Amino acid sequence: MALIFEKFRGGGNNLAYVIACSSQKTAAVIDPISAHSILEYCENKKLRVLYVLNTHGHPDHTGGNEVIASATEAKILAHPDDRVINVSTPLADGQEIEVGNLKIEVIHTPGHTSGSVCFRVNNKFISGDTVFLAGAGNTRFGGDVKELFNTYKDKIIPLPAKLELCPGHDYAYTNLHFAQTIEPENTHIDQKLRDLKDAERYGNIVSSTIGEEKKYNPFFRITNPELIESLTSEYPELSPDDHFQIFKQIRELRNQW
Repeated sequence: MALIFEKFRGGGNNLAYVIACSSQKTAAVIDPISAHSILEYCENKKLRVLYVLNTHGHPDHTGGNEVIASATEAKILAHPDDRVINVSTPLADGQEIEVGNLKIEVIHTPGHTSGSVCFRVNNKFISGDTVFLAGAGNTRFGGDVKELFNTYKDKIIPLPAKLELCPGHDYAYTNLHFAQTIEPENTHIDQKLRDLKDAERYGNIVSSTIGEEKKYNPFFRITNPELIESLTSEYPELSPDDHFQIFKQIRELRNQW
């Protein structure tokens, strides 16, 4: 069974995805803001779209739902804690969505919004606005920083290192430069910035894995002694053992950066 996996860039650095089963020629689309490009791609590949999957309810991710659904009769699936119009089936943590011979796992990851979910299929981890390359989603528009911390601690950081990160936006450049302000001596950040420049030279989007994120993403590194020392030297009121406050401080600094 071969996985067909394609990403699409939309306005505002949005990223949308098509997941398809090559043998059954059936597909799901995730956060289809680039709806017309996705429909053209699926038509060219002769893929039948069964589902529109939303990582969360913000309009820059749900804006293409109705275009896809009306053109394909696909069902719209989203978590009930986020308001998404015309949801056919509410998503639940641990649910598996069958697309041909593929099984897409639903992981409820509240924080950016209460109904945020991520999707895992084979070695791909589609993270919406919960996880970005070198970053994390903000909590200013219906989110909660304590929920986001618990999501990272309990669900994101323990994921297998080999999983490829497929975020909802390409904020790599900004996030990596912010990460440098937290850990200026971290050479992994320097290397990823070089990788980013190489990818942009060829018009590509730089890739990442969960394992890589643990080397340079500050939200993954809240128990790392180097990051803690760097942060507490600047903010001595922080307790090195209070990982939530470390996480919250990073989120607040990123909000202001």
